Amino acid sequence: MFAAGWAFAETPPVAVTSDPFEGLWVGTVAAPNQTTEISFAFTPGKHGLNARFTMPAMFVNGMALGPAHIVDGTYTLPDLGIRLTRTGDHLTGTFANPLLQVDLHRAVQPLPALPAPALPPGPAPLWSHALGALVWASPAARDGVVYVGSVDGKFHAISARDGVELWTWSGPNPLYGEALVTADRVWFVDGHTELICLNRADGHLLWRAPLHDAASAAGPTSGNETFNRRVPVPVLADSTLYVGSADHGLYALDAATGTVLWRHDAGAAIYGSVTLDGDQLIVGCYDGSVLVLNRRDGAELARTKLGGPIASAPVIAGDMLIVGCRDYLLYGLRRSDLRVVWRNSYWFSWVESVPRLVDGVLYVGGSDYRRISALDPATGQARWVSDVFGITWGTPLVTADTIFAGTSAQNPAAISHTGGITALDRRTGAVKWRVVTPLPAGAERAGYLGSLVLVDEKLIGAGFDGVLVAYPR
Repeated sequence: MFAAGWAFAETPPVAVTSDPFEGLWVGTVAAPNQTTEISFAFTPGKHGLNARFTMPAMFVNGMALGPAHIVDGTYTLPDLGIRLTRTGDHLTGTFANPLLQVDLHRAVQPLPALPAPALPPGPAPLWSHALGALVWASPAARDGVVYVGSVDGKFHAISARDGVELWTWSGPNPLYGEALVTADRVWFVDGHTELICLNRADGHLLWRAPLHDAASAAGPTSGNETFNRRVPVPVLADSTLYVGSADHGLYALDAATGTVLWRHDAGAAIYGSVTLDGDQLIVGCYDGSVLVLNRRDGAELARTKLGGPIASAPVIAGDMLIVGCRDYLLYGLRRSDLRVVWRNSYWFSWVESVPRLVDGVLYVGGSDYRRISALDPATGQARWVSDVFGITWGTPLVTADTIFAGTSAQNPAAISHTGGITALDRRTGAVKWRVVTPLPAGAERAGYLGSLVLVDEKLIGAGFDGVLVAYPR
């Protein structure tokens, strides 16, 4: 799964130090689906020992963890779920969620960092178009036109042929989410949890509907607690729109008028999109709950709770329901009863990417884990896992022979990330080429925070810098 593993040499116990924890400890951490190398180094500081952490699989090399809190032979760091107890020259305990098992012993040779490979450069852009403001959203496309919103409240329709702006709508609130585009309309949720409906031909406003109930405990909201500005994409079925809200409601609205048909109180904020399953709706909530509802009236049919917040849409894969969580796990649930069948660990990386299911294979990004994985949806086992060098919040774009992934970088960050676009061989995961978007000095982010779209053989992405770019496929 990873680059060639590094096997540490057994060494005799070192001489006793002033503190039994002082020195280098090397070993493994075991997840439900994989095992990898990990190390901790404890060195003297002004106020006792300081701790550093290395994990090549996460591209972490000597991350400073601050003063080591050691009591009665146990080192703890609650922020990372670390609890390591010393027995002689061994440290054993747990790491991250869901308390992965760690086994370390004293060593003198540190773990080497994974080498940076030399990769073929990507193609030159065909065109670019500056939108005039930062972009968090994924672009949507239909009939040769790309649609995307920006944080200044403007929503743009751009010709995919040459990058020319066709029309722009301006609203009062920032836009973070992807749009739903049909033959004659465009719908999206703005930063104040209002559902906007535009005429697709010229962008004029048809209606807007608040997705917040004044009687609810949360009330109207303009905040977004997800860190990466997650916003649900409306889903359309039989002239009804289904969309969640930060006010804890899952709404069904008349697509023509915006009239609310029903609202179900999910008990927690909803930042991911609804998944349609026949006459049922499936949605994940920010408290970790997965709900199944009757599509006609919003009646709750089933509910389970996973180990962390859910900020993305569940994906149906045969008899399985695939759900990513912020407890660092990708889950495979049995659709019939929502029982957990498998868990795939992303170490200490949130699972933000909505998987793409193509020909019975799941393709999913890895956030801080900076990977694209090809998984068996029945077991969660990887066919291949490839480094794409940056944060992957978007959904991989899958073609007959290639996987395309947009990546981003952020500052500050403990993990090395690079923004850009990476093209992978669909069969093997080998990197075909890579376009790099450097992080400017002092900038917060760079690269592509959302998904990419393919329009008329053009690969199109919306950069965080507000530039829409088209590349030849």
